[in-house]
Amino acid sequence: MKNLKAILFIVTASLFVACDDAIDITQPSELPPDRVYETVADMQAGISGVYASIPGENAIYFTSLFTDEVAIGIGNGGQGQSGELAFLLNANSGDAASIWLSNYSLINAANRLINGVENVVVNTEEGSDETVWYNHILAEAHALRAFGHFQLLTYFSEDMKNDGSLGVIMMDFAPDGDDIYVQLPRNTTGEVFNFIESDLQFAEDNLSDTNPRPGDNLDTPILNTYIRLPFIHAFKARMAAYRGDYATAKTYVDLLDTTGGPTFPVANAGYNLTPRNSYRAIWTDSEPTAQSEVIFKLERRNPGGNTTGNFSQFWSSVNSSVTGSPFFEVNRALFNLVYNTADIREDVLVDESAFTSGTILPNYNDVNDYVYATEDVLPVGKYTRTENLNFLADVKVFRFSEMVLIRAEYYASLGDIPNAIAQVNLVRAARYGNNSGNINAATVTTVQQAWAFILRERRIELAFEGHRYVDLRRLGPLAGVGVDRDPRDCEFNGFCTLPADDHRFVLPIPRAETAANTNIQQNPGY
Repeated sequence: MKNLKAILFIVTASLFVACDDAIDITQPSELPPDRVYETVADMQAGISGVYASIPGENAIYFTSLFTDEVAIGIGNGGQGQSGELAFLLNANSGDAASIWLSNYSLINAANRLINGVENVVVNTEEGSDETVWYNHILAEAHALRAFGHFQLLTYFSEDMKNDGSLGVIMMDFAPDGDDIYVQLPRNTTGEVFNFIESDLQFAEDNLSDTNPRPGDNLDTPILNTYIRLPFIHAFKARMAAYRGDYATAKTYVDLLDTTGGPTFPVANAGYNLTPRNSYRAIWTDSEPTAQSEVIFKLERRNPGGNTTGNFSQFWSSVNSSVTGSPFFEVNRALFNLVYNTADIREDVLVDESAFTSGTILPNYNDVNDYVYATEDVLPVGKYTRTENLNFLADVKVFRFSEMVLIRAEYYASLGDIPNAIAQVNLVRAARYGNNSGNINAATVTTVQQAWAFILRERRIELAFEGHRYVDLRRLGPLAGVGVDRDPRDCEFNGFCTLPADDHRFVLPIPRAETAANTNIQQNPGY
C-alpha cells in the first residue's frame, strides 16, 4: 500500500509538471514586451492605441444621472430609477467600476508603450526627424498616463486637497506574468500628484511644437485631438484648481489666454471664447472658428458601417428629438437657468425639436417663476448627430470657457468679488452676444454668493461634459449648494437633493478590486 501511495504521488506530481509544460508554451507568433516596438512607426501605431483607450463618455453619463442634469424622460423604461436617480452608490455600482477600470486600462496602455521601447532603433542621420518623433510619442504617452491617474484621483481620492489622504494605486509598470498577482495598496494623494507632475514635466520637456508623425511635414500645426503644450497647460490649471492652488491655476490660465492657441505654432495667439453665432458648431464638430475654444477633445469618428454613435442609448433610444424616445430629459432646474433668455446655451442643452414642435410652452407667471406644462419634453441636445450618425460627437475634455471660470475661482479664493464676477460675465457675454445677461457684481455681497454664481455658471456652461459631480464636491461646500433637482422631476421618488459634503461625492473602490486585493482600503462610508 505504501508503494502504491508513492506511485500515485509521483504520477500526480508528473501531471502537474506536464500541465505546466502545456501552458508555458511560447507560440512562434508571440511577441515579448521588449519586441513589440522596434521602429518609430511601431511606436506611432502604439500611441494611436493609447489615444483610443482614453475614456470620457462613462463619466459624463454617470454625472448627468447622479447629479441634477437630467430627469426621467417620456421614453424611460426604468433606466436609472433605482440607481443613480435614487443616489444609490456602493461598491457594487457599475459606474464606479467603469470609471476605475477604464482609466487603469488607459494607464496600462501607456505603460506598455513607455516601458516597451528600449529596443527601438532610431535613425539619427542628418535630415531624419525620427529622434523628434521618438521623444514626442513618449511625451504623449507620459501625458496620457498622467491624465489617467488624475481622473482616478478626481473620483476616488479621499481629499484632493490633502496630500496625506488615500489616493489610488500608482502604476508605472504594465503587469505581466507573476506581476498580475501583486496586490498593491493605495498610494497617498500627494504621492500620486507628484508622479503626475513628473510625467507632465517629461511631456513638457519632450513635446514638439508640431504634430510629428512618420511621413508628416513637421511644419504642419497640431490638431486639438493630440497632446501638445496647451493640453499640458490646461491640465495643470485644472489640477491646481482641484487642489486649491489657485495661484498656480491662474498662471496656466493666463498662458492659455495669451499663447499656444488653436493656430499655434503658425500664429502664437491665445485661445478665446467662441462667439454666440458659432457656439452650436462646437457640438457638431464643425466650423473651425467654433473650435477656437476647444483645447483638447477625444476624436470620435465614423469609419463607415457604424450604426450608432458613442453617445447612443445614453439619454435617448432612437435620436435626440422629442420623438426619439428619450430615456432622460434635461432637468428643469437646469433648464430654468437659460429658459426664455438670449442665452444660446438654451438651444444647445435642449434639442431644437423641442422648440420647433412647440413642446416647450412658455407658460410662466413671471421671468423668475416658470410653470411648465406636464407635456413638456426636453430631450438632451448637446450630442445630436455628426457625420450622418445619430449621437456621434467628439468628447470635449478641455475648453477655454472652463479656464476662464477657473480664473473666477482664483479671484473668489482671494475674496475679490468684482473680479470673480467679471470672469463669469466674460462667459455670459459670449453666450448672450452682448452684456444683457451679465451679473451685477454690486448685488453680490458675500464670497459665498460669488462661489454660488461661479458654480451656477459652470453648471450651465459645462453641462453634460462630466463636470457637475466633481464641481459639487469641490465647490458645493463653498457655495452652500448641493444637488438641486426640480421638484417636478424628482416627485416620483423624493430624491431631490444631496448635500455636497455627502460621502457619495467620493466614489467607492469597486468590489471586484477589494475582493481581489486585500491590501486596498475602501473609502469612508462604504
